[in-house]
This record gives sequence, structure tokens and C-alpha cells, in this order.
Amino acid sequence: MPHIKLECTSNVKIDFQSFFKELAEQLVATGHASKMGIKCRVVVAETYYIIDGDPKYKMVNLLFRLREGRSKETLAKFSEIGMDLMQHYFEDDIKAKKIILSTEIKELIKGQDLTKNSIRT
Repeated sequence: MPHIKLECTSNVKIDFQSFFKELAEQLVATGHASKMGIKCRVVVAETYYIIDGDPKYKMVNLLFRLREGRSKETLAKFSEIGMDLMQHYFEDDIKAKKIILSTEIKELIKGQDLTKNSIRT
């Protein structure tokens, strides 16, 4: 863990691999995420409507799904790391007032949400 999903509108253009690499490194550096457990993906919405339908608007939501048990402070730190990184990558869009950024944390329940990772050694 964590599973990380960046949901965005199709007009969002960044180097997703670099974004995820930096995000993973920062999460691991907290001591509360295992490098071997991090899985990141992008989900792009081709159809969307933001505020008044102006196609220049963009939306990005960074969703962290984590096993339960981390402190509220750790979860807040993960959100802060994600938001800070998004603000860096989308600095021009923020200045142009064209983007909405958000983070979201979902805790997975031990024994109910199952994982089989054959990559771990």
C-alpha cells in the first residue's frame, strides 16, 4: 500500500511518470509507506463539465487508498505531500486560474480488503 489514483480531465498534460516517481519517493521518505507497496495510475475523463462548461478548466483529484492503522497526522502528511507536488506541477494552471486540485484518503479495512502481491521478495 498505498494505491494511488490520479483522476484528471483529458486536458491535463504533465509528465505522469515523473510526478509519480517524486510522489513515491516523498511518501517512502516519511517512513509510513513501503516502496514495494506503491502502485500509481492515471484515470483520464474524456467527458467532463466544470463550473460553467468552459473547456479550458481542468480538474485533478489525487486519491490515496491505504490500509487502515496510520495516524491522522500521517494521513494529513500524505495529503500535504500530494497537494504540494500537484501545486508544483500545475503552477501555470493555478496562476491562470484554470484548475481545481484535490486530495482524498480512503482507508482499507484489514481482513476485508485483500491483496496478493507476487512481486515482493
